[in-house]
Amino acid sequence: MDRFYTVEEVAERFRTSPAAIHTQRHRGVNPGALGIKILKRILWRESDLEEWIHEQAAEQHNVGAAS
Repeated sequence: MDRFYTVEEVAERFRTSPAAIHTQRHRGVNPGALGIKILKRILWRESDLEEWIHEQAAEQHNVGAAS
């Protein structure tokens, strides 16, 4: 079962502010956009964040390999 993160925890993990994460969510930019509304809270699923991180690493590796 996935762990769910609060905006404060996501912000800390990505070394940014909760406001920046909320802005990303409203603009549809990841990792902020990965948040899902559960009742009245926005939470981020650990597996979604991990998958996004791996995708970013793969893209950077592919860009570096193409150079």
